[in-house]
Amino acid sequence: MSPREFVQEIKDKAFVRQKRVCACCGDAIEVDSSYAHLKKPAELGGDTSLQNCVILCRKCHLQYGHIGKWAKFVITQDYPHFSADGMPH
Repeated sequence: MSPREFVQEIKDKAFVRQKRVCACCGDAIEVDSSYAHLKKPAELGGDTSLQNCVILCRKCHLQYGHIGKWAKFVITQDYPHFSADGMPH
């Protein structure tokens, strides 16, 4: 496993914490079609802790996770469906 990958336990906890919705768009997601995402990228010092993990749907992960739009995802408050205290709205 890469140092940038979350262990399954962290992914599962983040998925439940978010009440099974995408942190970005708020759509309901299934565990097998969700993606664990670093809120603060590894390149900027982010780790693979639960506090740095959000779960995204496929569309949001593809749109923001891999095309250099890190600025949108560095600060927790930028997730419209995920508050700064780590709980879904």
